[in-house]
Amino acid sequence: MSALSSSALPAVGVAVAQFAAVADVSANLATIARLAEEAAGKGAEVVVFPEASMFAFTASAEELAATARRAGRQFESEVQTIARRVGITLVVGMYSDGGECLSRNTFIVAGANGVQLGRYEKLHLYDAFHYRESEKNERAPLRDDFAELCTFDVGGLRFGVLNCYDLRFPEMARVLIDRGADVLLLGAGWVAGPLKELHWETLIRARAIENTCFVAAACQSAPVSVGLSMIVDPSGVVLATVAGDEGVAVSRLESSRLQAVREILPCLQHRRYAVVPRQPNANTIKHIVEQM
Repeated sequence: MSALSSSALPAVGVAVAQFAAVADVSANLATIARLAEEAAGKGAEVVVFPEASMFAFTASAEELAATARRAGRQFESEVQTIARRVGITLVVGMYSDGGECLSRNTFIVAGANGVQLGRYEKLHLYDAFHYRESEKNERAPLRDDFAELCTFDVGGLRFGVLNCYDLRFPEMARVLIDRGADVLLLGAGWVAGPLKELHWETLIRARAIENTCFVAAACQSAPVSVGLSMIVDPSGVVLATVAGDEGVAVSRLESSRLQAVREILPCLQHRRYAVVPRQPNANTIKHIVEQM
């Protein structure tokens, strides 16, 4: 343990916000503002919202693309305004212009001062369980040195961003951990169906346990999605959940807890393999080698 007392180590109030987005951007912004204020009132400094909080993800490809072009930038600006007014960092799912009649499934991070802290465009599209997200959204490309990934810092903790189907790819979470993430923030519209709620909770807790990190996962509510937004600690213990249709759950995430679990279970130090992109470039390989 560090020479610092546990009370001197960083701790950040983190919230998951759960709601079902509708086909009305203004109505969704009003819900985001209301839930952000509720979270701040409960002590949250960072709130993660679901994937596609901007507009109903069940809309057609044409409607999503048109909405992204028409309202994407204004939505982003309004989220930054809400963050600044409430004084809280917001991580919100939206649609941005993908070109060629497609949109991009995007997360934006608006800091408490209203300044953008990060942006993430979805890497893994949900072409599974008889659904084809690739018919609506354009997949983000890989970039040099994992620049396609999103991390940001608040209150002495580092946060990494995942989007829904990304949860099924443990190597992505591991790279975010390698880039210093203490907390994985997951926003989703995890579609309901046979065994889907089981997969949702199992995978969230697995990502926390295998990476000895916190995970805060916000999902759109039932009946289209599974709901069950939750915050999980580095040993896989569920700290807080949203059990109803809409609401927020808040937990104070303490660096001292992270350190304690990693001292008992130093599996990150025991690794024998590194994660590389499927088409690595020279700069990325150099970065990986330097980190080992």
